[in-house]
Amino acid sequence: MNIRYTGILLILSGALILIVMAFDRLVKAGLFLFIPFILSSSPLAIIPFMLIFFGMILLFISIPEELNKKYRETNEQDQDYDSEKTHKESHMGGFLMIGPIPIIFGNDKRLIYISILAAIILIAIYLLIIFHLLEP
Repeated sequence: MNIRYTGILLILSGALILIVMAFDRLVKAGLFLFIPFILSSSPLAIIPFMLIFFGMILLFISIPEELNKKYRETNEQDQDYDSEKTHKESHMGGFLMIGPIPIIFGNDKRLIYISILAAIILIAIYLLIIFHLLEP
């Protein structure tokens, strides 16, 4: 069985066990802001959490494996077309917001400027929302 499907199966089975335990009143669930939490005094409540945790680990492990498989497939196809060598340039750019601080990256000036503009707009929207909520 594929590692990705095993990870998905573990996550779904852990969620199903957690739902069954909630209906049997072995666990209590709630939301704090937008973060879900679960309370339990039963030692059995660790089982669904471990299933979900190991499922997530398997999903993260499967990503490089899938990429490696796709790379090998495209590499085999490229060997067939060695006589026709074409060079494709790739351009990338983006930004990562850590709190209100943007981290901008890229290899194309145009995309970097677009990322800077998008980050400034996002910060402005954030500040407008925050100051609007702080007004009495």
